[in-house]
Amino acid sequence: MKAKKGLWAFILLLTMFLAACGTSDSTEPDMGNGSSDGVVEDEVTALLEQMDNDLYRYTVSNQTDETITFEFTSGQRYDFTITNEEGEELYRLSSVSTYIQVLGEETLEPGDKLEYEIEIPPKDFESGTYTITAWLTPQEGKKYEAEAEFTVE
Repeated sequence: MKAKKGLWAFILLLTMFLAACGTSDSTEPDMGNGSSDGVVEDEVTALLEQMDNDLYRYTVSNQTDETITFEFTSGQRYDFTITNEEGEELYRLSSVSTYIQVLGEETLEPGDKLEYEIEIPPKDFESGTYTITAWLTPQEGKKYEAEAEFTVE
């Protein structure tokens, strides 16, 4: 008899646990994965701008009326690549970095923004035009991609 009660209690707890999975207090507006060079109302925008020779700023701005929470599975918040004119990937930050394995989140209130500085690594790039592409790395995957070009003479 006790075994049946214990089994039912376990099934009830398991059902409640599974029902709670995937629920979230935050709602996320339709934000897509595109990039934007300016402020667009009712969207989350991404911008990558050159600050100095080898220094860029990657900015994600919340231009919606809702608070947005990004959940992360590690200490990594963004990634970036450098590609040549043929589209060949020459560098990826996450391939040469290690991150703490801890759950985390970033919250963007309406009108707020996240900013990250990106430094181009010292590499011997041949003469040509290169594209740097940055994006957020939340739990649900790549979001808010932004690009910029730079030229090596």
